[in-house]
Amino acid sequence: MNMARLLAAAAMLMAATSSFAQNAAATYPSKPVTIVVPFSAGGATDLSARMIAALLTRQLGQPFVVENRAGAGGMIGMGAVARAQPDGYMLGWGGNSPMSVTPHITRNPPYDPQKAFAPVSLAAISSWTLASKAELPANDFAELVKLAKSQPGKITIASSGNGSAPHLLSELFKQSAGIDLLHVPFKGEIDGVNAMLGGQVDLMFTSTSAATPLLKAGKLKGFAVTTPKREPALPQYPTMAEAGQPDLTIEIFFGLVAPAGTPQPVVDKLAAAMKTAVADANYSETMAKAGVAATSSTPDEFAALLKRHNQRWLAVIKRNNITSE
Repeated sequence: MNMARLLAAAAMLMAATSSFAQNAAATYPSKPVTIVVPFSAGGATDLSARMIAALLTRQLGQPFVVENRAGAGGMIGMGAVARAQPDGYMLGWGGNSPMSVTPHITRNPPYDPQKAFAPVSLAAISSWTLASKAELPANDFAELVKLAKSQPGKITIASSGNGSAPHLLSELFKQSAGIDLLHVPFKGEIDGVNAMLGGQVDLMFTSTSAATPLLKAGKLKGFAVTTPKREPALPQYPTMAEAGQPDLTIEIFFGLVAPAGTPQPVVDKLAAAMKTAVADANYSETMAKAGVAATSSTPDEFAALLKRHNQRWLAVIKRNNITSE
């Protein structure tokens, strides 16, 4: 008898919880929503968040307000999202570093990137481009690898810091191509690119959005891009798979996440709104000009991408004993 009552009570609780979640979605949002961007204002990531926030505001009838909380490789902002009430009123604009890299190289990370969030939808996908100083004596990927093999440990490759995505890509490149490069970390991507422009370093994996104008102006050389398909902005450069390095196929991504435990109907409502927002012609055109492809997804597709990125980078980090210190 006691077991029957217990089961009945559990069933009633589950029904009540489901009803509450459905009601929450029906009235959501009933007040302003904050989207935390874990980086400083400016750049394609911040621009995409602000454009999407305006489109969500128009669709859902409440203000979606972007708040920049930069620091610690994006972990300050995303940590705030991880600790927020899981009610859909504080969301995060998750990207590569804080969602798949930085927590793995930090001694006491403020969150687990695979458990702390409920993925909602991607917003954009871009690539890294392997570029070099203009005077490097190599004109395609095969020549670059040949040059590196002839001078082991002498060709320098910049990154935006120890444990950054360009650093991890550099380590993956060395392993995949069987070459030895000298890593030179800088404080940020711009510093590394400027050093490459000045001839102080030879190579760097830089974001395609940053590399495109420099490549078109002939100030840098390009060798390959890391996306599965060729970049529309730089169609002359092969993908890493076409260059014989399929292990280097990896995207730059950013998109909307909620705190773990956010009711699924709220997540689904946001995902549907994101699909419409990302399909907006002005958003797509603006992102394309920045070298970024507007791309939406289902929550499950976004979760699968995050799992793949975390597994990939965690393996590289462990193999090379990479830390942020």
